[in-house]
Amino acid sequence: MNVKFGLIMIQIGNHKINLNFETQASKNGRPFRLSGVSSVTTKPAQWIDKKLVHGTIYSFRYLDVDNEFFGFEFTPDGKFLSKIIIN
Repeated sequence: MNVKFGLIMIQIGNHKINLNFETQASKNGRPFRLSGVSSVTTKPAQWIDKKLVHGTIYSFRYLDVDNEFFGFEFTPDGKFLSKIIIN
């Protein structure tokens, strides 16, 4: 999914993740929340619907430990690309 006004969730396989700051639970039961959204500027942007669009990384923080983050990278056209572990 690209960052768009009103975007409220992303889907990874069958798992839906809300893009708000409410506490959520992972598939393993670990609590997490949204930490931030950033554009991928290290890869070329693409023209989509006459707009130059970058990929997007949604970062999340586990709440049961200090300083453990994970994220999901999406292509400019909104396709899931990879999971990112940020320690």
